[in-house]
Amino acid sequence: MLNKLASLTLAAALLTALSGTSAFANSSSSLNSNKDQPATRLRFVRIDSSKSRLNEKLRINVLKLVADAKAGKISTAERPQIQPAKSNNLSKRTKIAIGVGIAAAVIAVIVIVKSPILNDGR
Repeated sequence: MLNKLASLTLAAALLTALSGTSAFANSSSSLNSNKDQPATRLRFVRIDSSKSRLNEKLRINVLKLVADAKAGKISTAERPQIQPAKSNNLSKRTKIAIGVGIAAAVIAVIVIVKSPILNDGR
């Protein structure tokens, strides 16, 4: 019964999420339907000459770098001397589960050792 209820809820959530439309989306029909409104004016942006000069310098430097690389003038960087850290690729949850498991095992061993059944009433 619980599986049926969960699957129905999941199906309803997926249907709702996938069949909805965006409230912010503009369709072409909504843009054309407003014929009585004046046409949207285009705004022209003034290009700053200092920015265009910087872009031109950047483009020239990149082209020079590519030409040098093709000519073989640029060598690859040497490998760093520092060794990368080795990771055991365990997630945080897995590490916590391992710690809790070890703690539970230690507590179980202590309880078993201190139990009166193994101590024969001592």
